[in-house]
Amino acid sequence: MLWYGCDGTGVEPSDELPVLSSPQTSYDDRDHSIYVAVTVTLSEDVTALDSIWTEMYLASGDLADSLGTNSLWKKVALNDSAVSGDILPQDGIYACKFDSPLPEGTGGSVRFEFYALIAGDTSSASDTLWLVNLRPVILSVSAADTLSLPSAGSHTLDAVRATVTDPDGLVDIKSVDFTSLKPDSTLANNGQPLALADNGDPVGWGDESAGDGIYSRITPLPSDALTGDYIYKFVAKDFSGAVSDTVYHTVVVVQ
Repeated sequence: MLWYGCDGTGVEPSDELPVLSSPQTSYDDRDHSIYVAVTVTLSEDVTALDSIWTEMYLASGDLADSLGTNSLWKKVALNDSAVSGDILPQDGIYACKFDSPLPEGTGGSVRFEFYALIAGDTSSASDTLWLVNLRPVILSVSAADTLSLPSAGSHTLDAVRATVTDPDGLVDIKSVDFTSLKPDSTLANNGQPLALADNGDPVGWGDESAGDGIYSRITPLPSDALTGDYIYKFVAKDFSGAVSDTVYHTVVVVQ
């Protein structure tokens, strides 16, 4: 994303403003360092920048949720002199490598705003960096412990719920579902997982509040169901494909 700013005088940006493009960010979990770089294009009559830097902000994750996304974590000067992480001198790519100021293991993402200053005016660009991805966690599950078969031709409804969190934020949770192993050792629903939803639909899904991390589903028990133990197996998955530990719950169906 590319946009221009000025020093608050209301003067339109001039053709002499540097153009910032191709921002790059990466995180090395071996030494917990961050590399940032941006390409700068100068007009023909400009030979040098007054200054160039990047600012680091939290963008998502548990830490961002608790501290906010507008807190400046670090401000770092960039260079094009093949020092402090810059690879080649005078190639138009201004860079820096520095130790991450965030606690080790912090998940979620950070936002970098790049700024170049010349003659009192600034150009800017931004980039978002995903840090170490952490798996979702199923905190608890709930369902009936025992269900009785209903009368012929009817159904008994049970609310199945899983409370889930993710260190990278609830927005990183892609799916929460479960399978049901029946007393005859076959899987219900032809072996396909049964999805739970956090959509705030109490009628269709039994979910009371959207976006609270409690995933729900209403499951019907028909009158011709097998009696015995039904073993529910819950898993949560995030958008990177990381899967939570499995959580089990047993429902006993009796006559």
